[in-house]
Amino acid sequence: MKKFNLNPIAVFLVSLVLLTGCVEDDNFDVPTGIAGITEYPNADAQFNSLSAVLGNFGTGNGDPVTYEEASTTVTEKYTEGYVVSSDEGGNFYKQLVIQDAPENPTAAIVVQVDKNPMFTQYEFGRKVYIKLNGLSVGESNGVIQLGRLEGDELERIPSTVVVQHVLRSAEVATIVAKEVSISDFSDALESQYIRLNNMQFNSNLVIGNTTTFASEPNDSFDGERTLESCDTGGSVVLSTSTFSDFKGLNLPANRGSIEGVLTRDYFDDFYTIYINSPEALNFDNALRCDPLFEDDFSAGNLNKWTPYNVTGTQEWYYNSFGNPSDSATMSGFSGGAQLNEDWLISLPIDLSSVPSAFLTFQTVKRYDGNDIEVFYATDYAGGDPTTDGTWVALSPTLDTNTGSWSSWTDSGLLDVSAAAGSNLFIAFKYTSTTASAATWEVDNVKISAE
Repeated sequence: MKKFNLNPIAVFLVSLVLLTGCVEDDNFDVPTGIAGITEYPNADAQFNSLSAVLGNFGTGNGDPVTYEEASTTVTEKYTEGYVVSSDEGGNFYKQLVIQDAPENPTAAIVVQVDKNPMFTQYEFGRKVYIKLNGLSVGESNGVIQLGRLEGDELERIPSTVVVQHVLRSAEVATIVAKEVSISDFSDALESQYIRLNNMQFNSNLVIGNTTTFASEPNDSFDGERTLESCDTGGSVVLSTSTFSDFKGLNLPANRGSIEGVLTRDYFDDFYTIYINSPEALNFDNALRCDPLFEDDFSAGNLNKWTPYNVTGTQEWYYNSFGNPSDSATMSGFSGGAQLNEDWLISLPIDLSSVPSAFLTFQTVKRYDGNDIEVFYATDYAGGDPTTDGTWVALSPTLDTNTGSWSSWTDSGLLDVSAAAGSNLFIAFKYTSTTASAATWEVDNVKISAE
């Protein structure tokens, strides 16, 4: 599928010019009754739902689909929606995100515009009409968008014609975020304004040190911060622009809810959320749900694990790629598929003070081969796991999309409460044959008490 990417370097340079040329006071009043702004489509205009616009792109071969310019023989075509993005805080840049209803939307899309700021005229909740004639619908960074086609590139709508394509109605609706879970994420939810409940930032970010939204030394265009679900153990990335007004604020250590636009990262590797402002986080519960054990492998090693090679020469190893980065990885392929049996066994996890416990993790699988197996034990002594320890098999949900490195799959909540009151060992068992050897990445392993 052909993708159309907005050059991040160009965005960076343009942003520098805009930032240095802005007035010091960035407080704007939203104007009303501006000529050429608050308008309505002609009575004989043809309306296309946002679902129809998305579907129009879906009927093609992956290339943008262009709507004909209006003329005496071509009817004006519009779609309509409610604005759910705001560039007031600097976290959205030269774009509007609109969805088809203020509450329980079924479709949403990004509209690329060469205009900044947008919130002074098209604020959060404002109903707008988008004139489709002359615009193209295509995909950029894995997200379907509207813009102007220049050659084979999807570009922003020029600033001189934005008001001709984005009509501002008189209605400003109350947007009610759609409550979802991380496991609900799909293409159908992209660009919608969602709410995740009972979330917290990874303890490495907020316990024992402070981390900002997007002003750490390793942040370039976006700061990417891991949010975790206290309900399921799943995780998602919060992305914040390094040009946002709140980039230097510290992440909250409490837990609670977050509202924002669901989208994909720049490389279309994983889902991420963008918020309009820090007020989108309502982290008012001081009682965190930190796991008894966790490893996102960001330490750059497998020090919390014992790799044990039973058969073959390949072994589990630390990998700098993961979700969003770093993982434990195993592949039995070396110049061809090799016969292997390799275990990755956790160091003992103390469950002596809890009545129940649950395991969660994420996997991605590439290439054909056996699925990994997952076990737990309480009596492992550090030897050959085929003879040492009484291993109990678990039934996790595993990745099945062998053609993608980004199809990270939540394991689901796996009950290991039978180990409560003692030490727990978790094991990932990998096998391959001379006929097939898959590559498995494991990330974000957690043991949590109920």
